[in-house]
Amino acid sequence: MVGVRVDGTTRLMGIIGDPISQARTPQAINPIFAGKGADIVCVPLHVPADDLATVWAGLKAMPNLIGFGVTLPHKQIVPQLCDSLDPLAARIGAVNVVRREPDGRFRGYQFDGQGFVRGLIAQGVVLQGRDALMIGAGGAAVAIAFALQQAGIARLVVANRTFDKAEALARAVNEATGTSFATAGAPTPESGQLVVNATSLGLNDSDPLPLDVSMLQAGMTVAEVIAKPEITALLRAAEQRGAAIHSGIHMITGQVSLIADHMIAALG
Repeated sequence: MVGVRVDGTTRLMGIIGDPISQARTPQAINPIFAGKGADIVCVPLHVPADDLATVWAGLKAMPNLIGFGVTLPHKQIVPQLCDSLDPLAARIGAVNVVRREPDGRFRGYQFDGQGFVRGLIAQGVVLQGRDALMIGAGGAAVAIAFALQQAGIARLVVANRTFDKAEALARAVNEATGTSFATAGAPTPESGQLVVNATSLGLNDSDPLPLDVSMLQAGMTVAEVIAKPEITALLRAAEQRGAAIHSGIHMITGQVSLIADHMIAALG
């Protein structure tokens, strides 16, 4: 990290996941910390799913660890380990940032949905009054569903390999918002929709596509949550079909400044 000073007073921010090689947060957030004069450095931490509880105890025992980001597959397990949850994280049931509070306790927060919507808006993607199809029902998907509802998306269809999980997500959003905004359905895009891949399919070249790309067409916007690679096989196929594309890197850039300020605030 050229230009970043690291010494014995530096506070650490981790980002935990399994795998972790795809993480883009460190390279995005470290320049922000440096630019704000905050003595914090973010580093990736490979935490296998089976070892999460063990690693968690170690993280909590490190006083110079200010907090950490959370990526797949931990987002829906971490709430059970946190000492407390921010109301939004509790509502969504998924955490993507944990911060050590002044009393030493770990509190879970959720920035995925805000970051995703901020990224779309920054790139000029129209949301108000538009229909959307989201593939996936994991931690990031739940946060995005709530954020899309708040951003003015008219109707959301949730498709997932396990249909019951898609139904549960749609029901949770509708009950929390007092609407009939979300429904569970098939991964079948319709004219003009915002199509969101909120699964991990696309991290590896060998992954299958999350939907039948022959149904994609001009007028649709196909958006990813995957930031590395920046252009996934789905986005390449969508572009070839004439659809507008939106890389998952924009979700990172949409939330990283929020997370940086959140961590800096913990310095007191």
